[in-house]
Order: sequence, then C-alpha cells, then structure tokens
Amino acid sequence: MVTIKQIALETDVSSSTVSRVLNNDLTLSVSYETRKRIIDTAQKLNYTKKHKKNNSKKLVHIAVLTVFSEIREASDAYWRQIYLSIEQNAQDQNIIVDEVIRINQGINIADFAIYDAIIILGDMTPKAVKQLQKINERIVLVDAKTRYENIDSVNPELRMMTTRILNELYQTGRRHIGFIGGDNDLLELDGSSTLAVEDVRSEIYRNWAEEHQMIPHFYTGPWHAETGMQGAISLLREEHNIDALLVASDPLAIGAINALKSERLEPGIDIDVVSFDNVELSSYLVPALTTVDLNPAALGKTALEQAYELANDARDWTVWATIPGNLKYRDTFKNKK
Repeated sequence: MVTIKQIALETDVSSSTVSRVLNNDLTLSVSYETRKRIIDTAQKLNYTKKHKKNNSKKLVHIAVLTVFSEIREASDAYWRQIYLSIEQNAQDQNIIVDEVIRINQGINIADFAIYDAIIILGDMTPKAVKQLQKINERIVLVDAKTRYENIDSVNPELRMMTTRILNELYQTGRRHIGFIGGDNDLLELDGSSTLAVEDVRSEIYRNWAEEHQMIPHFYTGPWHAETGMQGAISLLREEHNIDALLVASDPLAIGAINALKSERLEPGIDIDVVSFDNVELSSYLVPALTTVDLNPAALGKTALEQAYELANDARDWTVWATIPGNLKYRDTFKNKK
C-alpha cells in the first residue's frame, strides 16, 4: 500500500504537507504547482486513503524540535532512540510527524503555528520556550532541566537512581567516589548558548558527598568519550585512591574505562564504574558496563501521547511525567541485592 511518506519522497516535500494537501486543507500555504504535483503523484501511485473505524478522530500534525545536531545525535544514541520511538508510535496512530527540526539548521518560529502540538527534545532557555509558547501553547518538553507550571514535560527519573547507585557503592565499601558528567547548555532559538544548567546527577552527587562527609571529585565537559577519558585521568591525579566512578552517560564511561585500563586499573575490580544510558555497545564491552537503562522508548511514546492529548484538548491541566529507569548490573559493578 502506498504511504504518505512515499509520496513525500517522490515530490520532495514533507509528509505533513502531503497529508494536508490530500486532506484538502485549504489553510495550507503552498503553491499551486506543489499542490498539483502532490495530487498527480498520489494518483500515479494509486494512493488511497485509509478508512478508519472511528472517523471522528482528528488527524494530528506534530512538530519535533531538537536542540541537537546530527553529529551530537550520532554519538548519543539516547536522543536518537527517543525520536525513533516518537516516529514509530506516530505511525500506529492518527498522527503525522515531519522530519526532526534542528535548531542548528535554522528555524522560522512562525512555522510552528501550523502544528497541533510541538515536542521539544533537550534544553532551551526560558526565553526561547516562552517565545515558542506564544506561537503555539501545546508544548511537551522531553528531558528538559527546567520545569514550567503550564507546560507538559516527560523526564527520566534521575534523582532517586543517582542516590541509589551512590548508596550501593558506599555499602560495598567505596569511600572515594568520583563523578564524570557533561555540560548542559541552554539554547536560544537561533542556536546560540549563553546559559548553562547543572546536571541533576552532578547536583545529587555533590549533596550526597557532603552528607557523607566525603570530598567531592568531579569533572565535566562535552558529552563524548574524550571527556570521559580526560575526566578519569584528571580525577586519578587529584585523588589517587579513587575506588569508584559515577558517570553520566555511556559514551563518557567508554572513554573513562579506556583511561583506567591505560593506568592498569581493572574496572569492576580495582575501581567500580556505573553509568547511564544502556546503549547496545555497553553489554559487549570488556568488562561489560553496569549502566542505567533510561527507557528512551517510553520517554518518546509518553511525549507523543501527551502531545496528542494537547492537540485534541483532551485535558486542561499540565502533566509532568517521570519514567523510571532500570539498573543493569554487569562486570564493572556487581552489587546485586
């Protein structure tokens, strides 16, 4: 069966535009030539509309706006998995999702007025969020560090999990625990960044260390493996007795593990390592990485469900959803209860 996406590829326009033309949306601003090209292509491919059992359901158009470049996403499977979950779940429902819109490629804020809802992946400044909200009030934030009273959000559960990991490391006798994390820049709509916010895992680590009368040892930088490698080396120079590392993402942890091995330290024996993300590679490392599965598929699915509710005016209250993670014990830390 011919799909809207196939017609979009044939005509070199977005899936959303194809859908709106084929559904006779006269409010769509598109040239006569483009409209005709879409209709002619649909006829040529023998496209037929799906007749749903419940014809009262509204066809919903949702934009996905991300603060991440393709390069960052390629090295961070977490965000890519969230978007893929949104896209896959949209195919099973009456929802059209255009290709991901990236801030670094330039955006026209007025374009967001045509969508029934917007899903934002990553951190933006309060100013940028409010600018978008003036154009379109139906917004869902995914894994954003700032919570707004009147904006929906979906976040992984990080506070309790970070505390749990630190407590388990402490219970196994670790008394010199270091932290390696990433910098969280808040972006403006033009892609620039003048603000940053501390990662919640770093905040929890510092508070936990103070409560346990331990000196905090932490290192932060860009979210890639080199930061993990440099962080591990720096922390070992600062504190030779470090016996555990809490790392904010698997790419950082991979770099840290390489650095530890170069120092002839065996992760899971000489020094425990626990991370976040549970990317596919983590279970194939030697030693295999203990890490938290943040359930990006559930984050994407939940964000889409919330956007759909907003688009259909299904409720008049704000929803802040938190998705729990699952700690996967492997070789770098085996404290199974």
